[in-house]
Amino acid sequence: MIATITYCLSETGRERSVEAGGPGAYHQNVSGRIAAADERLFQATDAGCASAVFNVMEFDWPQSFETLLAHLRARHHRLSAIRLALETGTTARTN
Repeated sequence: MIATITYCLSETGRERSVEAGGPGAYHQNVSGRIAAADERLFQATDAGCASAVFNVMEFDWPQSFETLLAHLRARHHRLSAIRLALETGTTARTN
């Protein structure tokens, strides 16, 4: 499956994008192939389009799809750990 990740560039990142021949836009899109295990990181439409928005930070340079995918995986891992800790704490208090 091909997925698209949208991310944000800082002012410095937009300048670097222009210098590299890019559009210099605040919102940037990169696409790449994802494995079935990564599908949970993306929202999918009925037409089979998968996308994710990475807006937790602005980057100072254009990003590759692989770098952003690694960030999404790390974020998912952190959120899963937090969810597990909260669920474990809730279960421990009710027993």
